[in-house]
Amino acid sequence: MVNKTVSLNPDGKRYTRKQRRTVFYTLMFALPILQFLLFYLYVNFNSIIMAFQKKVEIQPIGYETSFTWEHVKNAFKFFGEEECWKMFWNSFSLLFGQLFVVTPLALLFSYYIAKGKPGSSFFRIMLYLPQVLSVVVLGVLYQEIMNKVYPFIAETWFGKDDVSSLMTQSSTYNAQFWGAYIFTLWFSFGTNVLIYTGAMSSIDQSIVESAHLDGVTSIQEFYYIYVPMIFSTLTTFIVTGLAGIFNNQMSLHTFFGNNKSKVKVFGYYFYGTAAMNIESSGPAQVLHELAALGLIATLIIIPITLVVRKLLNKYGPRVD
Repeated sequence: MVNKTVSLNPDGKRYTRKQRRTVFYTLMFALPILQFLLFYLYVNFNSIIMAFQKKVEIQPIGYETSFTWEHVKNAFKFFGEEECWKMFWNSFSLLFGQLFVVTPLALLFSYYIAKGKPGSSFFRIMLYLPQVLSVVVLGVLYQEIMNKVYPFIAETWFGKDDVSSLMTQSSTYNAQFWGAYIFTLWFSFGTNVLIYTGAMSSIDQSIVESAHLDGVTSIQEFYYIYVPMIFSTLTTFIVTGLAGIFNNQMSLHTFFGNNKSKVKVFGYYFYGTAAMNIESSGPAQVLHELAALGLIATLIIIPITLVVRKLLNKYGPRVD
């Protein structure tokens, strides 16, 4: 005799199949929806409100809040300063490197691994290992290499004893910029390769074999089959990279701490300024101006991101 489990609701009646499915999906989506509401919608909504708030301390009752355009005006003034344009240049330089250096190399390496060429398993493991470690741990190791190993090699092998450490607070602007720039590109390379390799490995091999019967070369196979069939994944990386341009810290906080680097990018400026203000219990106006600055940056990048996404979907390679 087979025992059947019957699901009952609080009234003692049986759950229908549709009701059980509804309960299952509700439980599955409850946590991500809550996370979206709390860490995206609430946080961003609160930042928008802060951009137009003015708090005046009134003793002993606390603060009085009023509406103001002052923070937005100060943010617009900041966009006209030389420091802001340097941050624009550094942020877009990083995006340029990720799009036109990391992405092509990652696609080629991914194709090599997906085709199972000699050493592909070794490359897959070696590219995956850095992702296991925290970016902070890798940053510390990288900093030690640039500060100690690089000057030692320069002096021992090339006889140059005037090579200084590259990743210290006293190092030059160019040394800090290129040191952090190379590390950020190097760290993102492994992630790109892993994602693209997974996408390429899922391509139906019957399509590839059919192309081989038509006499395609490896270059044609890569350009006309593999790239078009993973172009949706590539588009996602490009769009998310562009959308997050004002959040990318270029690992500067890992190397130099809060606002102690000569190099500035928007992500590092936002995080470092806010952290220092909170640690020192500074004026609340700083946080309100950062909120206004972030709001303007968002209004700048949203249309650019949407246009780039539309162009990629319209003019990108197609599977057919």
